[in-house]
Amino acid sequence: MSDIFAQFTAWSALDVALLAVIIYQILLLIRGTRAAQILIGVLLVVGLYVLSNIFPLTTVNWMMNRFYSSFIIILIIIFQDDIRYVLSSMGKRNIFVDQDVSESMLIIDEITRAAVSLSAKRIGALIVLERGILLRKYIDAGVQLDARVSKEILLSIFHPSSPIHDGAVILKHGKIAAAGCFLPLTTDEKVDANLGTRHRAALGISEETDALVIIVSEEGASMALVDNGKIVRKPDGKALRDALAQHLLSEDSMTKSRQTLTTRLKTYYAQFFSRMGE
Repeated sequence: MSDIFAQFTAWSALDVALLAVIIYQILLLIRGTRAAQILIGVLLVVGLYVLSNIFPLTTVNWMMNRFYSSFIIILIIIFQDDIRYVLSSMGKRNIFVDQDVSESMLIIDEITRAAVSLSAKRIGALIVLERGILLRKYIDAGVQLDARVSKEILLSIFHPSSPIHDGAVILKHGKIAAAGCFLPLTTDEKVDANLGTRHRAALGISEETDALVIIVSEEGASMALVDNGKIVRKPDGKALRDALAQHLLSEDSMTKSRQTLTTRLKTYYAQFFSRMGE
């Protein structure tokens, strides 16, 4: 035991601490998702393998040894969607590229006004906001627009007489990139059976990507926000506007803070090296 502690250095402590932080962050990311349930099954398999090595379970040990060689590949296949989500969430970017907060708020206001008006008229709508993961394949399959975001344009798109009302509108870089886009439906078997195709499509795209989705339902004249496979009802325009600002402008302020910090560091180092040269 003393030999083990003698070999334990500061680098060993840092190594263990980093591994603990990584495992903790992964557990936080998968908490409440289907991956958490699968992880329990994986841990049971690992526990069975350990037991087969401790106790004389010859047949189980033989089978687990054959299974172990492909274990990593099986894990990657099972968790491919969750791995993609974790990697993409590490580098989320704001949808309002090269725009200040006031311009971003104008876009949020236009989206909110359109959603409230559509809800009052009992017209269904699906508005998708691209964030970190690109939605290019869904945009390319729709009708290309590249138009500014306004209440009037959104109302005209989702009007029942419009040829592109049956589909989703995708916003990219603060503009309407495309309309009439068809989204993947959710594969979650536990989803509420009363949810229609529009809600299932919103859940599907939010499960596959980090997109933020606004749903306007014509049946109940209601609005909802979908993020990371979760539907949150919004009773009025103010609640929807505040939620959009919280999701989008918080990312914008973080980006600006990082840019400001980088600029200050560059200035500091430039001044430092200039003094060194004097």
